[in-house]
Amino acid sequence: MESIINEIKFIGQRFTADSIPDILLVALMLLVVIKLLQGTRGYNMIRGLIIAFVVFGALSMIKNLTAFNWVVSNATPVLLIMIPVVFAPEIRRSFDRVGGLSNFKELFTSTPKESELMYDVAETIGDACMRLSNRNHGALIVMEYLDNLDKEITAGVNIDARVSVELLLQIFYPNTPLHDGAVIIRNGRVYMASCVMPLSAKNSLEKNPERHFGLRHRAALGVSEETDCLAIVVSEETGSISLCRKGTIQRDLSPKELTDIIKEAYIKPTSQSFFDSVKQIVGSWGKNNNQNSGSDK
Repeated sequence: MESIINEIKFIGQRFTADSIPDILLVALMLLVVIKLLQGTRGYNMIRGLIIAFVVFGALSMIKNLTAFNWVVSNATPVLLIMIPVVFAPEIRRSFDRVGGLSNFKELFTSTPKESELMYDVAETIGDACMRLSNRNHGALIVMEYLDNLDKEITAGVNIDARVSVELLLQIFYPNTPLHDGAVIIRNGRVYMASCVMPLSAKNSLEKNPERHFGLRHRAALGVSEETDCLAIVVSEETGSISLCRKGTIQRDLSPKELTDIIKEAYIKPTSQSFFDSVKQIVGSWGKNNNQNSGSDK
């Protein structure tokens, strides 16, 4: 205990006026990293790493823990090598997002620029999914969020048309040229149809033998793992409506529940200050696990 107090005193003696911008700069860097990873599979991992570094750093101040300090000092280089490997998809997404920013404030924007247009089509998509569900017509509708989906699309037909119930019903009518694939909604319009999405590599959809999911559900989960989009699926077999986001799936949604989720996601753009973002992120750490466990219902 005495060694910890001595370490704290030593750090306090080295603290000067120049230390304040230094600490704020490090805090800003951590905030940007966490903000870019928020909503991805790597978010919980980076949170765990930060907590581990704080705990291990505090314990390493104890001088007589020779073996522990040796393990920590030798494990640090290994972690620095592992981080780029483990977080490769998240790092790629982060650089893509930073490269597409028009100004620094967009890092602290919680919804996309054209969220009002996406919000306005929520009722139309909910109505279309209800009618597709009643007819047992399979559908996959992917709504862009902050991430651009162009890199995830390996095939498709350009549409660029206003979102309407009739258009979606026609696209997903069985045996028509465009029914087999995903529809991309961008800026409140049908951007492309018959798109091929990446399939999920997870086995979570096959754990329950009572539920069988086809390629549409795998594609919806796959694209939600790679991007922050909302992927809506209407089952061709059961007519059930599901929504995939952040690598999780919400099943058996009613049209109203689906509409409410879309509206909540695209409610309106909100810009936050540095300190508001810090409070939001710190506050979300405690409840993030509960939200993730409850979203796969």
